[in-house]
Amino acid sequence: MEDVVIRCHGAKICSPFVIAGSGDAIYYVSAGTGEVFEFHSPDSHTAIVFSGGEPFGAQFDHRGRLHLADCAHAAILRVDDSAQPGVMVKAYEDRTFQGPNGITFADDDTLFFTDSGPLGETTLEKPRGSVFCIALSPSGGQVLRPLMMECLAHPWGIAISPTTGVLFVAETMQNRVLRLTQRPSNSYHASVFYQFSGGMGPSGIACDANGTLYVGHYDFSGGSTSTGKISVISSDGLLQRTIEIPVLMASS
Repeated sequence: MEDVVIRCHGAKICSPFVIAGSGDAIYYVSAGTGEVFEFHSPDSHTAIVFSGGEPFGAQFDHRGRLHLADCAHAAILRVDDSAQPGVMVKAYEDRTFQGPNGITFADDDTLFFTDSGPLGETTLEKPRGSVFCIALSPSGGQVLRPLMMECLAHPWGIAISPTTGVLFVAETMQNRVLRLTQRPSNSYHASVFYQFSGGMGPSGIACDANGTLYVGHYDFSGGSTSTGKISVISSDGLLQRTIEIPVLMASS
C-alpha cells in the first residue's frame, strides 16, 4: 500500500477521520485555530466549522450532525445546519468538565467522550480524568452518565469496535489502552487491553472493521528523525507492527 502524506492547514492537527458515504473526503481537526477541515484529493482543504475554542476531537453522528470535543470551551459542542456550534453539554450534575478531548459514536448514536482537560491537568498524581456517554433515555430524551469518573490519568483518544461494541480508551499518562465492555446491567467493566513501555503514552486511537487498533503516540523527546509512531494491535491484544512517522521537510 502506498503511503500518502497530506499537508494539512491550521495548527496542532489531530483527530483525522472519514465517514461512510462521503466519497474520498477526509476530515481533520486544527486545534490551534479552532477549525475542522474537509479534505479532498489532491489538495482541497475547506474549513467547515470554527468553534472559537480548542477542539481536539470531532465526529459526525448518523444523522450527519458534527459534534466537537472542545477542551477550551470545556464542553461537547454540536454544529447546527448553519455551521454554528452550540453547547450540547458542559457539566455532569454540579461538576463542570475538565475539558473534553476524544469523541466517538456507536451504531445506535450513543456518544462517548473522554474528559481530561489540557495536558498536565490530569496526571499520575492527580488522576481526575473521566469517560462519559450520552445515550437515549427510556423517555426518548438523552441522558449523560459517567462510565469512569475522575479516576484516569489523562484519558485522550477513544474508539469503539464496530463489530463487538467494545470501547477502547487511550490513557496517556499510564501509557496504556483500556478496554471497556458493557454488561447486561448497562454498566461497564474496565480492564487493561495493552500496556506500553517507554516514551510518551498513547493519544489517538482508531479501530477498523476487523477490530484492529491503530494507536498514535507523540513523544516530546525532541528527536529529529521521527514525530511519533502508530502501534498496530490485533483484536486479541497482540502488537502486530509499529509504523514510524518520519519528519517532513518544509516545502520550498
